[in-house]
Amino acid sequence: MLLTDLAEQLDTAAPGITGELIDQAGTCLLDALACAYGGRDLPWARQARAIAGSGDATIWATGGLRSGLTDAVFANSVACHALLHEDTHAESRVHPGTVVIPAALAIGERLRSPLPALLRAIVLGYEAIAQVSAAVLTEEFGARGWRASSVFGPFGAAAAAAHLLGLKPIAAAHALGIAASSAAGLCQWARDGTAEVFFQNAGAARAGVVAALLAGEGATGATSAVDGIFGLRQAFGGARDEAGPPDVRLDRMAISQTFFKAHPSCALTQEPIDAAIALAAQGIDPAQVVEATVHTSGVAARYPGCANATALTAPISRQMSLQFAVAAALTDGEIRPERYAGALDPGLAKLAARISVAVDPVADAAFPARRDARVTVRLTDGRVVSAESCERVQVSVIEKFRSYAEPVLGAGIDTVLRAVREPFSGTDSAELAAHLR
Repeated sequence: MLLTDLAEQLDTAAPGITGELIDQAGTCLLDALACAYGGRDLPWARQARAIAGSGDATIWATGGLRSGLTDAVFANSVACHALLHEDTHAESRVHPGTVVIPAALAIGERLRSPLPALLRAIVLGYEAIAQVSAAVLTEEFGARGWRASSVFGPFGAAAAAAHLLGLKPIAAAHALGIAASSAAGLCQWARDGTAEVFFQNAGAARAGVVAALLAGEGATGATSAVDGIFGLRQAFGGARDEAGPPDVRLDRMAISQTFFKAHPSCALTQEPIDAAIALAAQGIDPAQVVEATVHTSGVAARYPGCANATALTAPISRQMSLQFAVAAALTDGEIRPERYAGALDPGLAKLAARISVAVDPVADAAFPARRDARVTVRLTDGRVVSAESCERVQVSVIEKFRSYAEPVLGAGIDTVLRAVREPFSGTDSAELAAHLR
């Protein structure tokens, strides 16, 4: 059974998690917290807090608001996802930090888990998502309208929580089996421009935590829930052949393959934005652009909401659109977050309508190991100019965290940074959570 094997492999891997992986988990934690502070005042973050009950679990970036554990997981996950500036694991097409980190820190806070244990749990949670995705993700998965983050997210939250709860592999496998039945999340929001996208990962995080808590109380779940005849592989991916076994390897953990966004928009727009910024730096006048083409991978071209040149009224529609992202970057020489909010700028709308999306065979073959993109523009004087995103933009997560969190935390930001960057100094998860006001 895939989930039995996965639980055993994660348990075996846990003691060997290296300092480098723990450090990467700390970076992912800071990135998730940065996004939560940056997104704290957006409508969906406020709505998630509004439905939370009372309790003793910290809701971050609220001045000390506390709720029940699962409500806090839900609210914190929504905040991590609110800006669309979260981390991404390209191979699984999941934003693992929005799911695993709220789950792990909530359980860690309750148990007063040492920070090294919390960070190991995050590594394992990211890995569980990647391993289940590898067994289920197919072309049919996307064509059916499923969203990877919320389908695979419960496994990451369950694995992280199970590790902190000290569940034996058989109980952890049951937790993963229970989590499988909460796998859900459609991509229709990308067509309709609606807000449920921000709640999907939160539902996954909450479901994974509940699954682990239930398993800890002796509840059972189908350990064949991924590869069984009525499991996720068949139901979600349409794959009826036998799934390969999980392959957890300390030299290729998913958390090491996770990247951080430079721009608060869909992960698949990041490289086209960088290419468009390069064009803007060459002095391209957007008013002189007759037409433009975004050359990218098939995954980017086909992902719901990405190839969208005209339905741009809703902020989420702009954040997903390759055409809008390129139009904004060409016009401003950067991505200004306010372009995604409020009324649609008529000039950007007209420019986006002149931009098309094409699958580049080279970029398509390289994805997800490389996320290449190229933008070509034809100008009124007949010239054709292009730029590509050959080099990855290096994102400083610490600078991102300072930018988003310092207005709230003030001098306390250094305490949080020190705790995460020096996890063996003795700070526990509850003490860290107490600083996340």
